[in-house]
Amino acid sequence: MQVFRAYFKVLRAYAGSIAIYMAIFIGISTLIWRASPRSVVTEFFETKTPVAVINRDGDAPLAQGLADYIADNFTVVPYPDDPEKLQDALFYRKVHYVVIIPEGFSAGFMAAGANDEPVIQKVILPDSMSSHYVDMRIDKFLNAAGIYRDFGSPSRLTETAEDRQAQIVAAVREDLRAETPVILRVAGNAGENSVQESDEAYATYCAYSSYALLAMVILGISSAMLAFNRRDLRLRNLCTPMPKRSLEARLAVGHCLFALGCWAILALVGIALNGTEVFGSGRGWLYLLNCLAFTAVATSIGFAAGHFAKTSSAQSGVVNVVALGMSFLGGAFVPQSVMSQSVLVFSRFLPSYWYIRAIDATKALAGSVSGNVYPIYGYMLIQLGFAAAIFSVTLLFSKERQMTEL
Repeated sequence: MQVFRAYFKVLRAYAGSIAIYMAIFIGISTLIWRASPRSVVTEFFETKTPVAVINRDGDAPLAQGLADYIADNFTVVPYPDDPEKLQDALFYRKVHYVVIIPEGFSAGFMAAGANDEPVIQKVILPDSMSSHYVDMRIDKFLNAAGIYRDFGSPSRLTETAEDRQAQIVAAVREDLRAETPVILRVAGNAGENSVQESDEAYATYCAYSSYALLAMVILGISSAMLAFNRRDLRLRNLCTPMPKRSLEARLAVGHCLFALGCWAILALVGIALNGTEVFGSGRGWLYLLNCLAFTAVATSIGFAAGHFAKTSSAQSGVVNVVALGMSFLGGAFVPQSVMSQSVLVFSRFLPSYWYIRAIDATKALAGSVSGNVYPIYGYMLIQLGFAAAIFSVTLLFSKERQMTEL
């Protein structure tokens, strides 16, 4: 019991540093949880781009009809015909598209053929995707108007030019009034959708938790190892009646208990944030088992850091480099689907890569856990293999180092 008391007394001295990593992680997880959608979208709403319309063609029916059509389909923001104010509106993103109907446009359109129609002027934001949708709407209106202009109606010879424009605008507006109903069909019932949302949120939480788990476990275990591996303390322990193997076994149990405590805290925080719905399908237990396998990896890395790091500065460098590096390269912060092949080839030599692979495979299981779960267990075994290899290499080199220092 004396070894355990000394072990956890050392950990209490580093409790503040460990709590900082936990607090940062919980804060980030809470922000992600608040930003994630909590319900399935079942209705469709058309996005309306903010547009400014400058009609320099006056009260011409065709120009006015086009301006009214734009107002029906987009959010028209009133602005004066002032280039400086329009540029400011675009710069501050108050509008994304400026439509300029030039003077004489209506008369020119009615007198022109299909190949020499006057052009609607526009000013748009650079690389604006919504501008293409505005272009499509304007082209649709003018193409329909061009068809009525070219093929006309039986009364085209008896009406005035303005009446002709008004007739074309009325016909075009009537044709373009038709809308296509949009129905969003979501697979499964409401209960299954709720489980899918919870599963997605919990999978994201587990991916991000790899950073906190690595940082906390490596920091705690390496701190204890630094204290017990001090040369004067180690020599004094060798003089005690307690066998060396018994001391090392008690330290190993302390490492395991501390790592399991970190795993349990992260698991409870995940349940508190995301609920228990994901456990109803069985996938939640796979997430926890996968996280437990990664805890063994973090324990082995902390064990190695405690043996090879000689100062607190070196220990902090190991914690930050290993935790951040493995999280980024393994796919915790950046999805593996968007990584380049060269990075993925290198990441295969990191246990965090297989940890994320297990999370993605668990998330891909349809419905309850009834599919092929053997690849997931395989990814967990690979992580345990990494942990065993790191433990073995550390023990091999640490014995040689102790023999040279004695």
